[in-house]
Amino acid sequence: MSKFGRIDTKETSFEEHKLYKNQTITSASNGVNVVYAIKDDYEDQMAKVPTDSGSHWAFVHNMFYRSGSSKVLESNSDEVGKFNSIYHQFNTHHDLKPFYTNKFYDNISIFYIPQQYIGDRIKSGSFQLVARTGSISNLSDQIIIRDDGNGNLYSNNAEHSQSADTSLSSKDNYIGNIFYDLGVAVLTETASWSGSVNYVDIGKETTDGLDDYRYWHMDFNSTIPFYTTEYVIIIKSGQFDTTMNNSSVGSGSGYGDVVPSVKTNQLMPMLTSSGWSPYFNQLQLYRHRDEEPALIANFPRAVKTTSEIDLIISFRMDH
Repeated sequence: MSKFGRIDTKETSFEEHKLYKNQTITSASNGVNVVYAIKDDYEDQMAKVPTDSGSHWAFVHNMFYRSGSSKVLESNSDEVGKFNSIYHQFNTHHDLKPFYTNKFYDNISIFYIPQQYIGDRIKSGSFQLVARTGSISNLSDQIIIRDDGNGNLYSNNAEHSQSADTSLSSKDNYIGNIFYDLGVAVLTETASWSGSVNYVDIGKETTDGLDDYRYWHMDFNSTIPFYTTEYVIIIKSGQFDTTMNNSSVGSGSGYGDVVPSVKTNQLMPMLTSSGWSPYFNQLQLYRHRDEEPALIANFPRAVKTTSEIDLIISFRMDH
């Protein structure tokens, strides 16, 4: 009887799972880049060579905010409808949970979060940005910004709002956006948080040190995908009723020898009766029978084969 069999691919399943890891990064963390970006900021006005600030404004404008940009309205109002299409938005479209991009002005603050922190993406609804004035340990005057689960940022402790009659993350009150898949958060609201502090000033160091909100930290859940393959192996009754154990093979000079001579590759008589069947404690998966096993599944205890019923064995592999 062959010691090998084939796995029925119909009995194999593949699933994707997600793990979420709490992440906390601060203004002192490596790799996080905060940019105060300004529209049409050029090093050479004649040659139209933008500064770093102007380059970042143009990048965010073209990638994310063509639909809400005053620049599009000024140049060609017909373009607005095209760029308002859901195909020009990087976040998931949901009719009941709108993603707003109607606010985009000449000054913005951009937070670039490296992939080493976000994993596959930032989990929606888990993002919080807290900015402080004076020092990183000052808790007396904090700006707290959160996401609404659909890519809109809002402040839940703002002293001023655009509309008291709508929700904090409404089209009137939202203050920016977060792009979960890319790890980019953009503060676009130029209005004031408290009357003296503007949202786009977060992360920017002022020359006089007043209303300086360059100290901040953010918390979110990164998404780490992993995959599970489940194998279901059916051993038919009476199948695999032999053994690979060398001690079960007889010798040419008598099966009772303590030290066998020439092996016959035949089972000892005591192992050939109708009531005998072997035990096994692992399964080995091969790409080809002449190769080393690609996967070995070990069982917690030995399993006895039988000629009466089929055995169904399933195991999973995470990768």
